[in-house]
Amino acid sequence: MNAPIIIEKYNPKWPKFFEKERVVIEEALSDLVISIEHIGSTAVPGMGAKPIIDIMIGVESFDEIKKCIPLLVSIGYTFDTNRVEDFPERKSLDKQFDGIKIHLYIIDINSDYWGRHILFRDFLRSYPDAAKEYNDLKQGLAQLFRNDRKAYTNGKSKFIKKIEKKARKEYS
Repeated sequence: MNAPIIIEKYNPKWPKFFEKERVVIEEALSDLVISIEHIGSTAVPGMGAKPIIDIMIGVESFDEIKKCIPLLVSIGYTFDTNRVEDFPERKSLDKQFDGIKIHLYIIDINSDYWGRHILFRDFLRSYPDAAKEYNDLKQGLAQLFRNDRKAYTNGKSKFIKKIEKKARKEYS
C-alpha cells in the first residue's frame, strides 16, 4: 500500500540535501557521469512538494547506465531488479537518509526524457506564475486523490505537457 500523498511547504533544506548527495554520487561514479541534476518540485524554490529529492544522473549511453548501478548500490542505493519500469530509457534507484527519500534516475543525457525534465524544471524556476499554478494543481490533486498515486500523477500530465510545450518554444 502506498503512503498518502502529502504536499509539504517548500523546505530550503531540499537543495542542501541534493548538494550533499550530489557530491557523494559524483565521487562514486567518477568519470561515468556527465551531469547530476536536481529535478522535480523540490528543485523549484518556493514550491510545495512531496518530501522526495529527485535526482537525474546523465550518462553518455545506456551501456554506461548499467555500470553505474553497482557503484550506486555500494553507497546505499537500492535497485530492485524486479521493478517494472514505466520508462525503459532510465533505471531507478532509491535511498533514504536523514528522513528524506531520494529517487535517483540514471538516463542517457541525449534522450528526450532528460531534455523534457530539465526544460520543465527551468521553466518553473523562471516563471513564478507557472510554478504557483502547478503548486495549486498539485495541492488540489493531493486532496482529491490522497491515496491514489496513479490518479494524482495522471491529473498533472496535461499541465506538464502544456509547460513542456511552452518551454520548448521559449528556449529553442
